[in-house]
Amino acid sequence: MSTDHGMDVDDAAPQPATGGPRFVELKRSFVNALKACVEPPTAQEFIRAFPGLNPAHHEPLFDLYAKLLRNVYDNAEEEFDAICVEEAVEARLNAIDALCAERGVTDLDIAANASRVVYSGRSPDEVARNTRAEAKRKEAEVLREEAAALERTAQEMIEELEAKREAVRAAANSLKSTPGVDAVHEASLQWASRASQKASV
Repeated sequence: MSTDHGMDVDDAAPQPATGGPRFVELKRSFVNALKACVEPPTAQEFIRAFPGLNPAHHEPLFDLYAKLLRNVYDNAEEEFDAICVEEAVEARLNAIDALCAERGVTDLDIAANASRVVYSGRSPDEVARNTRAEAKRKEAEVLREEAAALERTAQEMIEELEAKREAVRAAANSLKSTPGVDAVHEASLQWASRASQKASV
């Protein structure tokens, strides 16, 4: 009985996904999970599952089973791609990547996060929660830095305004204390008074 009825999913694997790191990781994770789900047993394992089956039917049934798994793989992958297109998954994940880059949250290694799901012994939900918490912490840190920068700018503007006010106040005081200013003002009033009297004559 032939035993080369494997699915050859590695040979038939799609080309690497294009797009941002989150979409690429999503596609890679889905394909890897799908491969694990449809990996066929060996012919010997398959036969042991049907102890009362006529040996003449072993190979045709195993061939049919392998073909079924192959179809499941192809259909699932096509359905996944169709859903991604319909729901604009790639565009949405790319938007998240762009927003994280804009906020300075760029050191979260998506591949490393995904690998921790497998090797850390923690559940995917727990890893996801920790990842979200880390992202929020870093975003909050960026926001705090931006707020501090705005506060420094506002303080500098206030200090500059106070300096200008002080300069205006000093200039006003200087004019008040300048010798002869009052005399000039009095002389101007007297001249205006004489001009008024002449006009009335």
